[in-house]
Amino acid sequence: MSTLRTGLLIFVVLLPVVAAAQTTPPAKVTPARPSGGPMIVEPGSEKWGDIPAAAMVGTPSVEMGGTARVAIIQGDPMTAGRTYTLRLSCSDGTKIAPHWHPTTENVTVIRGAAAVGMGSKWDPAALKDLPAGGFASAPARMKHFGMCKGDSVVQVHGIGPFVVNFVEADKSKSGD
Repeated sequence: MSTLRTGLLIFVVLLPVVAAAQTTPPAKVTPARPSGGPMIVEPGSEKWGDIPAAAMVGTPSVEMGGTARVAIIQGDPMTAGRTYTLRLSCSDGTKIAPHWHPTTENVTVIRGAAAVGMGSKWDPAALKDLPAGGFASAPARMKHFGMCKGDSVVQVHGIGPFVVNFVEADKSKSGD
């Protein structure tokens, strides 16, 4: 009887191991690159995707008028207290409606050009041009807006969460 129990025990223990070895592994989801440790990102190696709906709150007060895609370069932009670096690729004329973030936003133009304005109402006259290599920073809760000039890539980095809180058009006041 003890030989039968030993054989049964071995079978029960080894069955999951054998089954796992013969099972096709699940498709891997590409996680954001970790924020700890060294890393190198080659130009063109970004994995572009749609901007997650969870990152945008409210309704934009102006039409985007173009396309925008995002690539997470490092870290986790949606987790509070975690560092992140992301890139936004946008077509010529794409507008980013007035909005604010709960944390400081730091932006560097990688390719093309961008224009940034401060305030809660879309004002083309308030836009300041940022050529490739230009940098802008908006402190937490600062209302601002922007536009891509040419097909552009901008890099955004900071400490999460990265959330775009759109300023409602009917509540916008000039100079906020």
